Amino acid sequence: MAVDEIVALIVMGVSLPLVKRKIRPNRWYGIRIPEAFKSEERWFELNQYGGRLMIWWGVVIAITAGIGLALEKKYWLVYTFSELAVMLGGLGIVVALIFRYAAKTKRPDPATGTEVVEGRASRIEP
Repeated sequence: MAVDEIVALIVMGVSLPLVKRKIRPNRWYGIRIPEAFKSEERWFELNQYGGRLMIWWGVVIAITAGIGLALEKKYWLVYTFSELAVMLGGLGIVVALIFRYAAKTKRPDPATGTEVVEGRASRIEP
């Protein structure tokens, strides 16, 4: 059960620098989707959003871990699978929400001069 609490603390701990916009664009740490690499501002925006989601995900993991600590030993197997579902399901939700946010707030690409308008790419004329 203590492992779940450690996971929650790690998730929240690695999310804080993202929320505070402390992590510059890099290959190893942060929300590394193609849209995030379009500009430094976009990197910080998407990482801040993703970091906030990950903090909430960590809180849910911590709450679930707290519930697990209160359970009798005979329920630990059920709890273990429930916590695994919370961790993996939560990660899936966080990733999906980040991609959705990136798509909804997509900006023009300065390199190609195109932007997304109602799901279609169109050229921006100077």
